[in-house]
Amino acid sequence: MTVGRLMRRLAGGIVHNWPLKLAAVALALLLYVGLVATQDSNTYPGPIRVDVINQPAGTVVTNQLRTVDEVKYIAPADLGRLTAQDFRATVDLSNVPPTGSATSVRVVVEANDPRVAILDVVPRTIPVVLDELISNTVPVRVNRGSAPPGVDVGATSFTPAQVSVTGPSTAVKKVVAVEVNVSLDPSGINVDQELEGTPVDATGAAVTGVNVSPQTVHVTIPLYTNLQSKTVPINPVLAGVPAPGFRVASVTVSPLTATLEGNANQLATLVSADTAPIQIAGATRAVSQAVALSLPTGVTAVGSPTVDVTVQVQAVTETRTFTAGMRVDGADPSQTYTLSAQTVLLTVFGSTADLDRLGSTAITVGLDVSGLSPGTYQLTVVPLVPSGVTVVAIEPSIVTVTVSGPAPAPSASPPPGAQTPTPLHT
Repeated sequence: MTVGRLMRRLAGGIVHNWPLKLAAVALALLLYVGLVATQDSNTYPGPIRVDVINQPAGTVVTNQLRTVDEVKYIAPADLGRLTAQDFRATVDLSNVPPTGSATSVRVVVEANDPRVAILDVVPRTIPVVLDELISNTVPVRVNRGSAPPGVDVGATSFTPAQVSVTGPSTAVKKVVAVEVNVSLDPSGINVDQELEGTPVDATGAAVTGVNVSPQTVHVTIPLYTNLQSKTVPINPVLAGVPAPGFRVASVTVSPLTATLEGNANQLATLVSADTAPIQIAGATRAVSQAVALSLPTGVTAVGSPTVDVTVQVQAVTETRTFTAGMRVDGADPSQTYTLSAQTVLLTVFGSTADLDRLGSTAITVGLDVSGLSPGTYQLTVVPLVPSGVTVVAIEPSIVTVTVSGPAPAPSASPPPGAQTPTPLHT
């Protein structure tokens, strides 16, 4: 087919039945005009808040997101004028790198009513700064003011010594310490306060946008108007009691004394320096701790702030007498065994706990009568007691056993060294 012939066919297709095609175009135009006539084309001037969606875990948005300034839309005329509550503006952060630098992100505006069509948004993109959320531990620094005239300043103490700083990585990495500034009262009143600290960088400038945990630092600074010192013995304070059956045997402390500083009126009433409580509740062995001194506010210890305390714990021991029943071991069912005593008195020594356990059950001692022929024998009572318990006395220690009945069948020779009871008479 030639090119000319193809063009003629194409032109014929276009003009073929052209009145019908022209009518179809006119009808479509009429329908469009009718549709537009039933819609309200308008512009909402804003502002509309922008929310973030799909923010990666462990990240934080560090900049203030700008709002949407203008939304062009088409809506049915019966909806009236729309407000900010009729729209939702979002930015998707799923593909935004957490580098701490600004990234331009497309703003998506949707209408709550599905009949509303969004035509345009101003601005179409906004900058978002996404950063990693990290934590770091930094030291606490206490800066105190100058001493008032006539006032001596004691040692500064504070807790905690370190705090946690959490926030965007670009900000957290700048923080080298948390500083607490303390003003000293001109009248010489001791400092004993909970104060908030300020995160600072290497130059001492404050770092914003981070959280400090804990938020406050307890600062204690004694101020003296009549500073004196005094040496007193150290008094270890025990909290709780050892486990049942145990007692405190001894308490040692090192050093034995402490030199204290304070105003003269405070030191005058101190005769010893108590330690912080040493927990021995339920202890069954020695407890050793390094503990601080528990001193009145304004009184401080010279030198080491802690002392070493050792509490020796030992079992409580005693002697008890129990009644033990007699038990015949190795008896021949065809013979009869008569004992001169059915019970013995067993005197034992041991810890209270062991003796309590021993006395909580029936106690028996055995007599080995295996292989005895008819006759009368004297057998030594040999009780078995738990480890940790010692037998002090047995009364009687020897029991007479009378055996009656037919002689037992011969048995194998006794092992070397075995003791054979000697009959009193047959």
